[in-house]
Amino acid sequence: MDETNPGQEQFALTFDAMRRTNISTGELWLHYFSMGGGVDEYEVIAYLHGLIDLPEHERDCISQAVNELYDDLCRQRGAPYSSGRTRICDD
Repeated sequence: MDETNPGQEQFALTFDAMRRTNISTGELWLHYFSMGGGVDEYEVIAYLHGLIDLPEHERDCISQAVNELYDDLCRQRGAPYSSGRTRICDD
């Protein structure tokens, strides 16, 4: 990270994580706001595109929202097994 602006790389990595998991900015903002995030959707979009900087707390709250949405996506039910079990290889 750039020592003069620690949030500079954070926005790019956060936006990249969103793109890789197909999280929309609308989904992100709604989750972020429901967690108590303090900036509006346009400011979040501007931050994700590197147009504005946000306080560390808000940046971290946005990152947390992305991580929670990612975790929710990964917990969704995957492909079924013929036996109906949820795990095969660990048995």
